[in-house]
Amino acid sequence: MRFSIVQQKEMIEAGSGRFIGYIIDAEINEQSGYIDYFFVSQPRKFYQLIQGEESVKKVAISDILIIGKDVIIVKSVST
Repeated sequence: MRFSIVQQKEMIEAGSGRFIGYIIDAEINEQSGYIDYFFVSQPRKFYQLIQGEESVKKVAISDILIIGKDVIIVKSVST
């Protein structure tokens, strides 16, 4: 699956059903070449554009439960 396709999917937390955001970047392990983490952020609102504040969450690949047609379900999220 291409990274650009995964970036278009909504990320949802399984326990609460809460929308987490969209994938904006990935952290790749230099030794293995595999992705360890996705960095996820919610779309920015107008007042956040002015203030320049952005909340980025780090989601481990091991926390992903399902990659569906439109969403990615994860079990937990760290900040």
